[in-house]
Amino acid sequence: MSLPRKLIHELASGFVGREEEARVAVLALLTRQHAVFIGEPGVAKSALIHRLARLVNCRYFYYLLSKYTVPDELIGAIDPVAYKQGRFVRNIKGKLPDVELAFIDEIFKGSSETLNTLLNVMNERIFVDCDGTVYQCPLWSLYGASNELPTDSELAAFYDRFLLRHFVKRISSTLLENAIIHNVNLNPNVQPLCSLSDISRIYDEITAYMRQNINAIAKATSQLVIVLRQHGIFVSDRTAVSPHHLPRLVATYSYVFGVDVRKSAIAVSKYVLPNEEALESYRKALDELQPPEIREASEKLEKARDFAVGGDLKTAKRLAAEAIQVAQSLFNKPEKVELFKEEIKQIIGDAENLIKDISEIQRRLKKFKRG
Repeated sequence: MSLPRKLIHELASGFVGREEEARVAVLALLTRQHAVFIGEPGVAKSALIHRLARLVNCRYFYYLLSKYTVPDELIGAIDPVAYKQGRFVRNIKGKLPDVELAFIDEIFKGSSETLNTLLNVMNERIFVDCDGTVYQCPLWSLYGASNELPTDSELAAFYDRFLLRHFVKRISSTLLENAIIHNVNLNPNVQPLCSLSDISRIYDEITAYMRQNINAIAKATSQLVIVLRQHGIFVSDRTAVSPHHLPRLVATYSYVFGVDVRKSAIAVSKYVLPNEEALESYRKALDELQPPEIREASEKLEKARDFAVGGDLKTAKRLAAEAIQVAQSLFNKPEKVELFKEEIKQIIGDAENLIKDISEIQRRLKKFKRG
């Protein structure tokens, strides 16, 4: 398994029912971009990023914003002793200008001054102090969280700086029992899986991959943005065309999960939605890009692979069989088969191979138990 997929798996393994959130967090890391999680309190938003910081063994900063928060709380206070001696020294150690990963809770509740400070660090990776001193910030990715979307129009530009937006739900009622058992037995000690140097190397590999496949990425990304906009879903030009935004996200997903860029564009499109109200329009937009049966079959196959990696072979086998069934249902729709024939064949073939591999593992395990 590749390092990015292993990182997603290890991050998700600390929780029950948070595989999607783990994927979003790692995609933000691999694109060197920022992500915001929207959801009610107590759905593991901060715990997820804290675990990620330990897995990549990096310097980490956490802060809960309020309307009374002043920038010094994020960037460090002025050293009073040095100030009395006529020197302007800011204690940034352990603060935002000194860390590589950051998590800011209730991120939309900060004052304009605080949010402007955050913007400079997020966008330029610099902080300019009031005496003119420029601090180069090693920040790799910043994660925000909020219980609700910003309602103030002044926050729209700030919200748009988060390439990935994810709406976190409570875990399913069917998973509650497993979650309780999992949390009681969870080992609190998290061993580093990699370093930011490893992430930087993968980032460079993805950059090369993006340049090699730029024509296909540009076509898939532009088609996606056009369809989303036609359905009234706002996508800024920055998000659409910057090589650091949606094109890179499409390339990253394609590189990590080994899918073609058209599938990748569809897969990541839900992460750029402005709000949950756009979901209905989003579903209609996707129907123009890809039949819902293909999306459903692909999602089932992806989940099957995740369960197989996690050791739940029975569930993985069931989901792979369901993926085949859904994909095969398209053969009753000749007009769609002709357009998406290769994708249908790919899903069925991959699912059949996964079932075959699982069956072989199960056979060996059964033989091993017999002695």
